[in-house]
Amino acid sequence: MILCVQQEKLGERLATLRPLMDKYQRGEPTFPSEALKWLDEAEKAMGTLRLPEGAEMSALRGRILRAADALPAEDGHPSRAAMRRAQQAAAAEALTRAEEVLRQRVTAAEERLKFFEEKLCEGLTAFVVQNGMPPRTTEHQASLLRIWELLRQFSATRPLAIYMSASLSQTDRCYLLDRVLSRIDEGAEVSPGAA
Repeated sequence: MILCVQQEKLGERLATLRPLMDKYQRGEPTFPSEALKWLDEAEKAMGTLRLPEGAEMSALRGRILRAADALPAEDGHPSRAAMRRAQQAAAAEALTRAEEVLRQRVTAAEERLKFFEEKLCEGLTAFVVQNGMPPRTTEHQASLLRIWELLRQFSATRPLAIYMSASLSQTDRCYLLDRVLSRIDEGAEVSPGAA
């Protein structure tokens, strides 16, 4: 489970929701069909990320499609206006629920990444204090992997490195390491002038 990718992809999906809900507010007749399309794309994005909540997007699409079935019928058929209103309302409810599901997943990913980022910041600071800033190469990814290996070898950071290796994907570890190194670099730039 790559948390930084979840955060990015689901965040992108959520960013497209507001314009869609604006269409509901304006009463645009295309809103239900666009909501169905949005839910389908959200399900695909969640499926790509192997998130089980993606199946709920399919169920939410079904609610929109069945909305008119629950209407009372005069002369055997509900009016077109009633069917349209029912689909509009069902689509709005479905998108509200979908937003809740995606936001929960994004928030959980953000919280987990923040927790490990703070731990890594502590560990890397201990490493830098005793060993200096780790050397970097021009190849950014290779440099991050090399620094990660140094953290695994240094006795004070070895437990943290093993814990993070067991808890996070390599992509997430490199993402966090890059963020922490940037924070340390920013602090190092400020420190000489502060002395």
